Amino acid sequence: MKKNIKYISVALIILVVAAIIIIPKLISTKEKPANTQTLDTKNAPVPATGFIITTSDIENSIRTIGTIVANEEVELRSETSKKITGIYFKEGSFVSKGKTLFKLDDSELDAQFNKLMIEEELAVKNEERQSQLIEKGLSTQSEYDILTNTLEKIRADIKLIDIQLDKTSIRAPFSGTIGLKNVSIGSYVTPATTLATIQDISKVKLDFSLPEKYIANFRIGQKITFTIDGLEEDFDGIVTAYEPRVEGNTRSLTVRAVSSNPSRKLIPGTFANVTLQLSDINEAIMIPTQALIPKLKGQDVYVLMNGLAKLSDVQIGLRTESSVQVTGGLNPGDTILTTNLLRLRPDAKVIIEKIEQ
Repeated sequence: MKKNIKYISVALIILVVAAIIIIPKLISTKEKPANTQTLDTKNAPVPATGFIITTSDIENSIRTIGTIVANEEVELRSETSKKITGIYFKEGSFVSKGKTLFKLDDSELDAQFNKLMIEEELAVKNEERQSQLIEKGLSTQSEYDILTNTLEKIRADIKLIDIQLDKTSIRAPFSGTIGLKNVSIGSYVTPATTLATIQDISKVKLDFSLPEKYIANFRIGQKITFTIDGLEEDFDGIVTAYEPRVEGNTRSLTVRAVSSNPSRKLIPGTFANVTLQLSDINEAIMIPTQALIPKLKGQDVYVLMNGLAKLSDVQIGLRTESSVQVTGGLNPGDTILTTNLLRLRPDAKVIIEKIEQ
């Protein structure tokens, strides 16, 4: 009986040891096909769309936003503090240069002017009598000089009052459209009071920003086109001036163009969609925008070489809605990849599903 138990115990031990040795090998054997399958998946070719590089001539234009500005604009103010006694225009009407728009109270100045005129008349008579007395030897030259100086002082005061009287009439500095009046008859105004605004919009100015990289490509006298939201027609203008420095925050140059406005459709303050036509680019290389792979400094694209994906650094230029100009890094005839870019890796095998150009 004891021998049977001993034999059974030995047999169990042998079975356990055999299980410990054989089972891991069986498991390892079963896992090998799975690992092989995973490795094959990683090395499988990536399907992608190819784009064959060609050259073409393209129009080089810049689209930006501008602001319409009146050709001339002035806030009308009084140079003196007085009461308004007259308003001689209709709001929103066209007024000619020199037309009196506002009249200030001039009663006090008018009285001073009349007083000085009487004093001038008396001084002239005294000067004439003194001149006759000198001729007869009955007066001295010094007495005559005193009367002459008095007359000149009165005439200087008359000129000063005349200037002050002229300032009580506020006239249009140029022909244009006058806006809303901010005062009424009887209002007391000071030099800080804006009475109204007058604008010349027979032609308008258009101010817009030009990125600094295009500065060398534009010139004074160049034509532009622009549109206004709400107006269906296109408008033309000519570049007339620019600021002589680049704005530090935006790295752009402020450019001004002038456009005729005979129909008065262009209103100052409105935004304009500006197109500035630059020199055309011959034999330009244009690729789809989605082919670009951004990196820390610059852009890359995948180029197909001998069935493998190769990263190539490129320099870009002009952009459109769906494509971008490549100025360096690619040559005509190269094939770049435009789809499945996230799955691609350098030197990955590629299967071309579709060719575009």
